Amino acid sequence: MGGRSKTSGWRWADAAFFAAVGDARPFTLGGHDLTWAPEAELGWIGPRPVNARNVHEYMTHPVWMAMGGARVSGFWRQAFLGFDVALTKNRTGALSSPYEFVSTLGWQGTHYLLALRHISNASFHEPNLGETMLLVGFRF
Repeated sequence: MGGRSKTSGWRWADAAFFAAVGDARPFTLGGHDLTWAPEAELGWIGPRPVNARNVHEYMTHPVWMAMGGARVSGFWRQAFLGFDVALTKNRTGALSSPYEFVSTLGWQGTHYLLALRHISNASFHEPNLGETMLLVGFRF
């Protein structure tokens, strides 16, 4: 998956993720038949260009991450929710701790997907600007 990530106003960066999703397992929640699947991802969020507005900020280098969690689907057509914990290499003003929480709302077709993702440390460490991104991906 790849796309653009935004944090705190004007700060945009490129983002890319490689995901592996396991076999779906059925479960019932509140009378609804759903499925969940384990997932693991490797990700990269690129640096912001250095300019007069961010020269003193900690936002001008990339962040690499490894994440693991679960994806839940079956509540509406081909939509899914993903919940992961990420370990990060490097830190920025947006992702300022060695761990982050990842939430994803997506839609997947047979060979493609579209996802809205937010990554944050839930204010366990400041600053906590977080990253919010729109991603497009291909499945195979």
